[in-house]
Amino acid sequence: MTRLAIGGATALLIIASSGWVLPGLVVATGVFVGVRMWQRRDRSTNNVDQTDALASWIESLRDVLIAGDQPIGAIASTVSTSPTLIRPHVRRLSAGLGRQEPDVVFRRFADDIDDPLGDLVAAGLLIAVQRGARTVAVLTSLAEQARHQADRRRIVDAERAPMQREVGMLTLIMGSLIVGLLVFGRADYLRPYETSGGQIFLTVVIAIYAVLLLRVQRLARYPKPSRFLTTAVVERRATATREMHS
Repeated sequence: MTRLAIGGATALLIIASSGWVLPGLVVATGVFVGVRMWQRRDRSTNNVDQTDALASWIESLRDVLIAGDQPIGAIASTVSTSPTLIRPHVRRLSAGLGRQEPDVVFRRFADDIDDPLGDLVAAGLLIAVQRGARTVAVLTSLAEQARHQADRRRIVDAERAPMQREVGMLTLIMGSLIVGLLVFGRADYLRPYETSGGQIFLTVVIAIYAVLLLRVQRLARYPKPSRFLTTAVVERRATATREMHS
């Protein structure tokens, strides 16, 4: 709602001050997308914190399994002690086991984590539940991998931080110049843009400019790794089964 309000206010300000509808809408769309990207600026840090939390939970789960508990019981017993950041996901996982197919429950847990490491954890626990296998060694390896991955992400974030600040400042300055020009610009060289053809040309130029700025912002972000365990596979399988029986 915040980005929608800011984008709408920008459009109304430009249209009210200049009467240029199309450029105002294009700039408002760019502002909307820019605010959304700004609101997501802390996602990388949250991913690092989530990786640490996942590693702590894996270590706790491993210790319970070493004590002799079964995977389902171990998951249930670690709900209250799991890190706050992933506790809702662990609670949902524990509640789903025994009520639904483990394949669906663990894939949903992987979707909640939304990280390749979460896919590995879900896949290892799924094998343990379905085949009764002990996964102490696997969980130990996953915990070490999670710690290492969190450390690597911190290093990458620290290296990218200066570039991200520069891109953010560039986007803010150039975006402010465009909005200021459309709101306060009354020079003679802007009069040709008041015609229909001028409006269309100005709209195209601003749209290209906005796309380039957003593209630069996207390049400055940490690329999200691809995942392999999702509920979409189960849903497609269920759909195919229903079609075969129908």
